[in-house]
Amino acid sequence: MGDGRGRTSGRRLRDPRRRRRDRPCCPRLRGRAVFGQGGGPRLVSSPVREAHREKNAPADRAPSGVPAAAGVAAVTVLTSLPVFLPGAANGLVSAEFGWSSARMGAVLAVYWLASLAGAFLSKRAALPRVLERTLAVALLATCLGLLAAATAPAAGLWVNSVVGGAAYGYTQPHTNALLMRRCAPRFRPIAFGLKQAAVPAATLLASGAMPLLAGQGDWRTAFTAAAVLCGTGGVLLARREPPGQPASATGRSRGVPLRADAYLVALSGAGFFGAMVGNGLGGFLVLSLTARGTSLSVAGAVATAGAACNIVIRLAAGWLVGLRPGAAWGTLTGLFVAGAAGTALLTRPGLAVFAVGALLAYGGGWGWAGLLHYVIGLPYAGREQRATAYSQMGVSLGAAAGPMLCGVLFTAVSPAAAWWALTAAGVAAAVCVLLARTRTPHGRPARHPTCRVVHRAR
Repeated sequence: MGDGRGRTSGRRLRDPRRRRRDRPCCPRLRGRAVFGQGGGPRLVSSPVREAHREKNAPADRAPSGVPAAAGVAAVTVLTSLPVFLPGAANGLVSAEFGWSSARMGAVLAVYWLASLAGAFLSKRAALPRVLERTLAVALLATCLGLLAAATAPAAGLWVNSVVGGAAYGYTQPHTNALLMRRCAPRFRPIAFGLKQAAVPAATLLASGAMPLLAGQGDWRTAFTAAAVLCGTGGVLLARREPPGQPASATGRSRGVPLRADAYLVALSGAGFFGAMVGNGLGGFLVLSLTARGTSLSVAGAVATAGAACNIVIRLAAGWLVGLRPGAAWGTLTGLFVAGAAGTALLTRPGLAVFAVGALLAYGGGWGWAGLLHYVIGLPYAGREQRATAYSQMGVSLGAAAGPMLCGVLFTAVSPAAAWWALTAAGVAAAVCVLLARTRTPHGRPARHPTCRVVHRAR
């Protein structure tokens, strides 16, 4: 009973304006009861938790993960050189040894088949305690392959493709896991975009280094210089201590198999069809332009502009998804559709239309890589290495199949038939993404979470 002065004789009345501590902070999770060990549930916004971690992180550690992303991008550039340097030196090697274009194409296909085998081994391997050591071994192996190509080209180019491809395929899932563990959640899409932007950057590096270092037909100099870079990077990584806790401190991925569910298969299929488009473009865009009567310098300028556009799109897609996590699926589907529209335009006459189609095909049809690996690994916390190994296998198989299919259609039918085949592949990739969106594991959308459930210990 009250005494007339606003007091109560019983329990103290709770101010209705005060928020109850046990009420969820996120309206979407309100009403869900989650009971932990030793106490009641508590909901904490993940950006708040990440900000607290970054605030209390050691001074010598960059919580955003920028150094990790930059290091992974450098490793990706170096392990990509064994396939892009032979492609850039195709004319010089063929003139010196009398090799046909089909033989050089087979050398490049071996790289991607070895990459497929490396990704398969990575899927079955346990995540190492220190990821830097694995990347160092891969760089040293790449160094040996490049030296073999420079010293004994007749057999060394094949050895370079086998060793370099296996090192690339094996390390890609490891670098994906490293980015998931070392980068802040909002920075992860950008980090994946930076990592995959390193692939077209390696293309430009190889294309620019070959005429600069080859000199008077001595293409071996470029291979030797690349081997020195890989060897130096491997030694530096082997001596580097990882910051803070090892990347594989969470033991959930060690010894835990990951079966190929519908989600993994659909996105691996998207990687397969998308890689057909990207690598088919790289192998036959310049040839298609010169077959139309365009000069080699103009054709090279169009290809260079397309590769530069591809770098920008990969970075922009990561930035967009980091800013708006819910845009991941729409962005990924839209990139594949834009790439299909671009390859369709390559069948039309006119240099201007062809150039627009090349930019669309390079930007959309090959700008999806970072976003695909990010989306496929996101639902499998602690097992990102195994999940992205599936997408890497699809990408490697498509990278080998695309140029071979385009080569057959280009010579046996017509260039237009090859571009229409890549258009169909781009549409198939978009359909695979739409199917994967409906098959997300446990019915949860594969996107950056905004709220997480944590347990309060007493």
